Amino acid sequence: MLRFIANILTLPLFYILLPLVVGLIVKRRKIKKVFYGIAIALALFFTNPWIIQQITHQWYQEYDHPIADKEYTYGIVLGGYSDWDWDRNRIEFSDIADRLTEGIRLYKLGKIKKLVLASDGSITETETDEGFRGNPKGVMQTLTLLGIPEEDIIMETKATTTRENATLTLKLIGNDLKEKPSLLITSATHMRRSLLTFNQEGLFPDPYITDTDFRVRGKSIQIMPSINALVSWRVFLHEFIGYWAYKTIA
Repeated sequence: MLRFIANILTLPLFYILLPLVVGLIVKRRKIKKVFYGIAIALALFFTNPWIIQQITHQWYQEYDHPIADKEYTYGIVLGGYSDWDWDRNRIEFSDIADRLTEGIRLYKLGKIKKLVLASDGSITETETDEGFRGNPKGVMQTLTLLGIPEEDIIMETKATTTRENATLTLKLIGNDLKEKPSLLITSATHMRRSLLTFNQEGLFPDPYITDTDFRVRGKSIQIMPSINALVSWRVFLHEFIGYWAYKTIA
């Protein structure tokens, strides 16, 4: 029930529809107009790309800095960037694929020694081998074709949440993960909650953010209403509520 409520609270449409529904229910015309006005204002607020860009930037700004000038033993890439296409026998990437591509790039640059895939749809395994699952062998083959030796790839294939990313990766690698320098690679908006979770497990990796908001040269700032802004709000609210839930539970 709590998970259902939390999911509802991450939907920007919920905040737009709530005053609209109240306006439909109340009978007094003046009150109706007030709630209708609130609904319109919230719709304009949540569909404005510039507003959500500013809010998310403030959310991850403290992690938005160049990588430290040192070598990391482990580069921990958090999942969510791909699934395995069983029909075509290949990886299909989502719009946050640079979690993995940046991990690969940093490995190639010699910044990390071991590429740790902390679960992802493309490598997910279940205890019974039924239901949703990925293909870790196929992903391993893909990565080796890209020039990464198999001995430098570590896959955690069971986690389904950010908290499990931390607990199961620590269980897989052991205390070496606490003792050796590591880099946490994930989406900018996801970093705050991810670092909190890893810290709660006694792990203190340096942050490395991906899929950030950035300005394209020659492209003007968009302020007109956009459906994409609602999607960005959904992601931000998920992280905001999740962060405070993790912080409170701990």
